[in-house]
Amino acid sequence: MFRSKTPTNAAQTSSRRSQSNSPPPPPPPPPPQPQPKRTPPPNPHSDPPPRPAYQPNRRPPSLNRSRMTVARTIPTSPTTLSGLANVANIEGSDSEDTIPPTSQPSDDPHSESIPHVNGDITRPVHFYTPPRYGSPPRFIVAHSNGTGIKNFGTVPIKVTIRDMRNKEHRFYLGLHSFKPLRHLPPLPYPLDLQDPEIANLVATTTTEIITRHVPSPTKISIFSTDLLKANNPIGLPSPQISHPLQISQTPSSALLLASHHLPPTIASQISSGKLSMRIINIYRPILATSQKLMDHPFYISESHSILDEDLVPIEHVYSDHVGAAYAVKHDEGQRFWYWSDMENTEGFIVQVYDSLFGCDVYGEERSIRAATGFFKLMPKGSEEGWEAEWLVVKALVVG
Repeated sequence: MFRSKTPTNAAQTSSRRSQSNSPPPPPPPPPPQPQPKRTPPPNPHSDPPPRPAYQPNRRPPSLNRSRMTVARTIPTSPTTLSGLANVANIEGSDSEDTIPPTSQPSDDPHSESIPHVNGDITRPVHFYTPPRYGSPPRFIVAHSNGTGIKNFGTVPIKVTIRDMRNKEHRFYLGLHSFKPLRHLPPLPYPLDLQDPEIANLVATTTTEIITRHVPSPTKISIFSTDLLKANNPIGLPSPQISHPLQISQTPSSALLLASHHLPPTIASQISSGKLSMRIINIYRPILATSQKLMDHPFYISESHSILDEDLVPIEHVYSDHVGAAYAVKHDEGQRFWYWSDMENTEGFIVQVYDSLFGCDVYGEERSIRAATGFFKLMPKGSEEGWEAEWLVVKALVVG
């Protein structure tokens, strides 16, 4: 038997034909892509993270000097670090970039060619490099101006040197190993240390400064008064400014100074620990009344940023005695300061030795002592117009 075919509806047939001839529907839209999350920029005014708990034998952390504030050692708000530099981050003393001159009026005829540099800057600091063949480092002082022969070297490394201008009140001698001084009685310019009246004025002023800033001194003995000059050829009597970073005394040389400059009974009590002794240095620029220090400024380290393992004792051989000083190796945690636009009524009191231990910011007992030096502030081709001079007075302080 044959099956009969079901007749197809004409309407259905026409609709199917129209559907087959129509264009295909559009594809569905692509799913939306997730937007990347934007990280909000850091807020420079936010509070710093809490300091970690004290750990014995802990080294200070490595710091990024280009973004370092004051490492929480000296409380400083972000606003106090801004707007201080007319010229910031000049890339070293060998740079020949031109700098716009200062807008401040000056009576000095050379002021038109002297750029005005202040604020936090980057400059090369000369650090210790060891002698060849493992020899002990030694410096033979051959001339009266402090020059001589040494068997070790120095290497310039660019570091950030921060400006303490407008932050003078935040430094303490017993913590940072130095303190900037203001409103000092001016010294005559030029300074003649061979004049008895000038020598007596320098000694009296130094004694008053030490008495005011060192607690309970029972005896002050000045053992050195020098006028350092930036440009000093070999053979001249004035000592030359020392640019490498150093600490001018070691414990052994400090006790040797005590035996030479103090009565034997006091020196023996210091060596036995019955009396304490500090070595205090006073640094002052020698300038005319209308001048400001434009080059070869004094720079100094915070005491706790220079670790004992960064120090290398250097034997200093003189014609009549043998002394010693510390050279300094470079380390990332070291912090340095200078004081811009110094005048003749400003200076520094610096502690380079203390027979008793102090306490640093990490709670460790250690000697409070400063590493110091001078550096070339102006770029190559820019001179200050007069010879930089610094008065340095060194004293033994008992008590």
